[in-house]
Amino acid sequence: MQKKDTIYIDVEDDITAIIGKIKGSKEKIIALVPPKRVGVLQSAVNLRLLARTATNEKKRLVVISGNSALGSLAGSAGIPVAKTLQSKPELIKPDESDEDGEDVIDGGDVSIGEHAGVKDDELDNEPDAKLSKIDDIDIDGNKTSVKKPARGEKDKKPRVKVPDFGMFRKRLTLMISAGVLLVGFFVWAIWFAPHAEVVVTARTSDIDIQTPITVGEKVELDTETKNIPTIVESKTQQDTIEFTPTGEKEVGEKAKGTVKFYNCSQSNPNPVTVPAGTHISSGGLDYITQSTVTVPGPTIGLSSVCGGTPNPGVSADVQIEAEEIGSSYDVSDDTSFSVSINGSLVAVSSSDISGGSKRDITVVSIEDVQRAREELTEDKSDEIKADLMEEFGDKIIVIEESFRVAVGEQKIEPKIGEEATGEATITVEMVYSLSGIAQTMLDDFLEAAIAEQLGGLDGKRIYDTGATSAEFSEFEVSKDKKTATVNLSVTGKVGPKIEDNKIRDIVKGKRYGEIEQELKSIDGVSDVEVNLSPFWVFTVPDDNNKITVKFELENNN
Repeated sequence: MQKKDTIYIDVEDDITAIIGKIKGSKEKIIALVPPKRVGVLQSAVNLRLLARTATNEKKRLVVISGNSALGSLAGSAGIPVAKTLQSKPELIKPDESDEDGEDVIDGGDVSIGEHAGVKDDELDNEPDAKLSKIDDIDIDGNKTSVKKPARGEKDKKPRVKVPDFGMFRKRLTLMISAGVLLVGFFVWAIWFAPHAEVVVTARTSDIDIQTPITVGEKVELDTETKNIPTIVESKTQQDTIEFTPTGEKEVGEKAKGTVKFYNCSQSNPNPVTVPAGTHISSGGLDYITQSTVTVPGPTIGLSSVCGGTPNPGVSADVQIEAEEIGSSYDVSDDTSFSVSINGSLVAVSSSDISGGSKRDITVVSIEDVQRAREELTEDKSDEIKADLMEEFGDKIIVIEESFRVAVGEQKIEPKIGEEATGEATITVEMVYSLSGIAQTMLDDFLEAAIAEQLGGLDGKRIYDTGATSAEFSEFEVSKDKKTATVNLSVTGKVGPKIEDNKIRDIVKGKRYGEIEQELKSIDGVSDVEVNLSPFWVFTVPDDNNKITVKFELENNN
């Protein structure tokens, strides 16, 4: 058994309230129970409105009433009728005349608002076509049946269609919206849209400015001292590169041994002190003492060491080391050495001087490191320079010559001078920097420089300072690295003084022919172009804010 919803209609309820209750019901089958005096349901128009609402909401209506007139009207609207909530619903075809003689309101005769004069075919819901669609309505286990009129009987009342108020409201809303848009368009087109662009070609001459300037982040703009502040963009990047060491170095051991010193003085019997680091030599090879020693004075007697002089005083053994590496410093025991101090002293080896050796190895040289750093810089510089230039944007004039690469911390493996058995590596922190000047700053500086070179701007106007095409050369950083000097070269454009506002006052409210004639009469104007928009505009607006003045330059050197 299908669920149903029962709606009890009060005498005070109007058609709108009943439609709201139908829409608010959650059930697919709705039983309408009218009061004893059916009231609002006596109108065929209202019943067809209820039928239309139910169809739109995909619900089925059943009127619970024993009133034959109401049953006939409900049948005309395609709504089945049941005498009680438990009885079987029937769809009643309207008879030729009302059986109970009660007053019935026909929607075709109603004169209420938009329903006045509605024709039958405009409100026709075609109830006959719906008969097959309501056979499955179940009211408390009773299937709907259709009660057809006797053969030969004719419908008493004509069928009346209910107008679609929703569609009417949509059409009315669209018409109002279209009207508002149309009015808005005309307002915009007449008062807001018109715009004019006046392009004036002015005859100009070149003026060259070449001057050294001082730049820096902490510098303030000064046209007299030619100081211009700069903006600096920087980037720090750590890179590693392998390289092949090419340095050469001799390594080995120094020969070592001991000697004794002999004091062979014939006139001075006093002892002599030989300090550490004293050079002694044999066969052109130098050796160095490693400790200090005192040599006693000579005694009476002859000595072969001193060549017949008195017996020399003899020191203790002293450690010596060859000045250079290599086996050529190896000498045998009893080798005599000349002493660089006190000509009466003689040194004689008391042991073999040996252990010297030498071999050639490959090491990391300073030149190797410099080449590796340069390679790193060359590989990255162009790419990083381009990145830094993009950081400045369009309103900054870049000094490309200011691009610098500073070397920060670096790590070299193996270290400089150490033996390398294979490839070496260097990891370097590189700091890249690039300077630029704000175009507004450079414009201010160049305007002052051009005015100074011309001796004033009486009757003249600077149309282009040349800032955007400025060239820089010989960029040099100061010793304190706080400022830099650079040569600036630009070519400015100077012509007759033509004021923008004067142009606007001349052209507003006029057509192209008048504008061209008046503007070309101004000294220094060689050509005029006027662009009006939108396409329906034929005269320049009277509002100065809607007139754009642009200047194009024509050289007249």
